[in-house]
Amino acid sequence: MEAATPPANVYEGNGQLSVAAPIPGAHPDHVEVIVTPSRVRVAASCKYSQENQHYHLHEWLVGGWQLNVDLPKPVDPSAARATLNLGVLVVTAPISADGSGESRPSIRDT
Repeated sequence: MEAATPPANVYEGNGQLSVAAPIPGAHPDHVEVIVTPSRVRVAASCKYSQENQHYHLHEWLVGGWQLNVDLPKPVDPSAARATLNLGVLVVTAPISADGSGESRPSIRDT
């Protein structure tokens, strides 16, 4: 199954940028987040099998997810945080013109 791209919201508040995306069926152990000063990348694999289901209506996907979001302002990757709550991943990092490199924050399940 090919990875799908979830919709994403990018918002600013309290001196930080946040990226929020629904990834149904994801578990924190199967989600990788990479934050750079200008981008957030997410790769998730969901273990819920859909192939054997007898669907009458099938409008949302559970499977692999890939997301690449260009950020409107630079952030500090070293201070990035990620949480997964009720199937919604939120990645937050402080706005900073001095940020460099990349980070892979562990995903907290809240």
